[in-house]
Amino acid sequence: MTAVGVFNRRIRGFRVVEVVGLCILLSLVTGVYLAKTFAGRERQEIARIEQEIEEEAARKRLLAAEVAHLEQPRRIERLAQMMQLKPIAPDHEITEDALIDVARRRELPKAPVSAAPVTPETLAADGPEALPDDAAIPPPPAVQGALR
Repeated sequence: MTAVGVFNRRIRGFRVVEVVGLCILLSLVTGVYLAKTFAGRERQEIARIEQEIEEEAARKRLLAAEVAHLEQPRRIERLAQMMQLKPIAPDHEITEDALIDVARRRELPKAPVSAAPVTPETLAADGPEALPDDAAIPPPPAVQGALR
């Protein structure tokens, strides 16, 4: 078959070239439609994310303004006066490096010596309450009947 024969050949009244052209046109139209649909969805997603960014930026500005308000020296001074706080004495000030030495020098509180003897009952009274997992598991009903 020659190239001219392909253009003239007919299937059910349509030339082969027309059928092939129609298929190519339909695939192009479908491709463009799908591309525009996906681009529209992406555009909506981008707009939503940009809106979230703007809302977070506004929230950040609001929080920065609140921190600036809370850190005002006059406000802190008024709160200290209301709570009757006094300045730290110079002998109580310490550097960060010296904190370890202070912790080492600090005496641990000693446990009070009790005159009462230690018994299992007193230890149980001081212990934690039993949790549901610690409770004794009752035997199955068949075993309970045999035990009676």
